[in-house]
Amino acid sequence: MPRLPPSLIRRAKAISPHLATLLPACRDLVSACNELRWIRRHVDKIVPLRQEDLLDELCGKRGHGVPLQYLLGTQPFGDLEIKCRPGVLIPRSETEAWVVELTKFVKWYRRMDTRKGLKVLDLCTGSGCIALLLSLLLLRRFPGLSVRGVDVEPKAIALAKENLADATDRAILPKSEHNVMFEEADIFSGKWLDSLGEVDILVSNPPYISAKGFNHDTGRSVRKFEPKLALVPNPTTDLVSSMKCQPEDVFYARILDIAMKCRPRITVLEVGDLAQGLRVVQMARSRWSDAKIEVWRDWPDMEPQDDEQQSIEVDGVRVSIKGSGHGRAVFIRRIS
Repeated sequence: MPRLPPSLIRRAKAISPHLATLLPACRDLVSACNELRWIRRHVDKIVPLRQEDLLDELCGKRGHGVPLQYLLGTQPFGDLEIKCRPGVLIPRSETEAWVVELTKFVKWYRRMDTRKGLKVLDLCTGSGCIALLLSLLLLRRFPGLSVRGVDVEPKAIALAKENLADATDRAILPKSEHNVMFEEADIFSGKWLDSLGEVDILVSNPPYISAKGFNHDTGRSVRKFEPKLALVPNPTTDLVSSMKCQPEDVFYARILDIAMKCRPRITVLEVGDLAQGLRVVQMARSRWSDAKIEVWRDWPDMEPQDDEQQSIEVDGVRVSIKGSGHGRAVFIRRIS
């Protein structure tokens, strides 16, 4: 990471010492000003006295790379305010974008019967942000909606349940014991797989970064403070061999096998980039030769830039690439 120019640090200090403290993490003055404003607003809400002491402390932690969401305790996700805590992955705006795009499609898709209960399965649910936003956006159209979030990490399930309770307490979601549920489980467990029934929609933002990519391509703040378990698969050699895929793709192979059993009409899987997305397309086509598959970019509702491909050939079949930005999600619609 390049060093910050001394002139930039001097400019920041001239405005506020707190800005200079934030610069190592924010890297530019505009971002530092925005984050300082958010931190000040947070401090004003929670501490009536000794505000400068807390402001100094939070700016110092942020300057050392602690994610802003862990310091403020929340991250907006659609109309939800998702609680964030160390040990659980922070929700990203790119994830929010494909969740919103998915709900638009589901509301339009005629094969989804609004009269019956819609069943959604969210694997590697983390903070529960995907499950909760899907519930918020689909419940009015599908009154019998049920959403089930699964994660192997106890901290994640505890936080997801807190986020559900917070959304119901604020009357953002209805108080229902059966609308949204979270459970701790290992999706690689054969016993857990045997317990699954059919669902209508399967979604997941699984660990998908290679060990090399984690060490060289992720930001310092992510490497130091966010849970590696939620980012980097750690499969055994035997598992990689049995899945016949790259180590960073093992969750996709497993989730697509799960989809073979629970037969969702629609599956959406978040991916790290276009190359990984195309590998997931190949895996999906090997299981459903007639499935309708698309790759969605970071912002699937935006027009692509002139230099962004709008389709690509995969194993002799043309695959649509939707939106603008990096490859971010694979959309699979089962036909048969």
